[in-house]
Amino acid sequence: MCCKNDAGIDEKNDAVPFTAKLTAYHRAAETKRKESLFEDPYAELLVGDISDYAKEHRYSMARDGYTIARTYYIDEYLLRPWLSTHKESQIILLGAGLDTRAYRFAPLKNTKHTIFELDLPVTIKYKTRILEDQTPLCRLVRIPTDMSKPDWIHQLLDAGFSEDIPSLWILEGLLYYIPKTASILLLRTMSEISSPNSELFTDTCVPPIAELKFGPFTRHFEWGIEIMDIPAFFAKTGWDVSCVYADEYDQGRDVGQKGMIFVRGENIVET
Repeated sequence: MCCKNDAGIDEKNDAVPFTAKLTAYHRAAETKRKESLFEDPYAELLVGDISDYAKEHRYSMARDGYTIARTYYIDEYLLRPWLSTHKESQIILLGAGLDTRAYRFAPLKNTKHTIFELDLPVTIKYKTRILEDQTPLCRLVRIPTDMSKPDWIHQLLDAGFSEDIPSLWILEGLLYYIPKTASILLLRTMSEISSPNSELFTDTCVPPIAELKFGPFTRHFEWGIEIMDIPAFFAKTGWDVSCVYADEYDQGRDVGQKGMIFVRGENIVET
């Protein structure tokens, strides 16, 4: 017998996490809008056929505001400035999912930047197959791994990560899916291997969001944190951060009110 997940997707034949495909679907839909915030011509390729799910879950398919606002924030407020001020760097996408910035984000073209994409083996395998005929704009290294376990760091180092080159860590839609204790270890390890002035972006949620257990996304959230507790929490893991509710950068989209939080900052260098 086949086994279906919470989204009603046959996991035996399609084991890529459905949240990754739904996020790509939202990017594909944004691309088709008349006045889109960004264009992702590869997203539709990666989504595949989810028409059956779409018919039964129209609410989830339409709730794309947060995904779109977060993508735009990372592109325009984080990644573009980073590329303009660094001639060479490492951009590490932890929990990369079906992200396509290595192919679509024009400022990466003809640069010395390297993108490392880390995600579950099934996701990496699927993505590599779908995009095998596409050419990335910069050096791209994919690493199949599990970020909730400590082995990922050794795989990253073996793949050519340098502790001497500035790093931009992007944890887009990842941290709240990993148990809190594992998240602390993850963040601390990132800081320890990063060169001075490396930067971090992640998003978090307040505890009531993590307790919802509703829909394709929040039903899998492990933990949340109040916004006033974020700076101290991240400082203990080696990061000096600032944070803001996502609705302050909603680009006119419905992202909810004071539930999701954007976090960014630099690693703390001990002297």
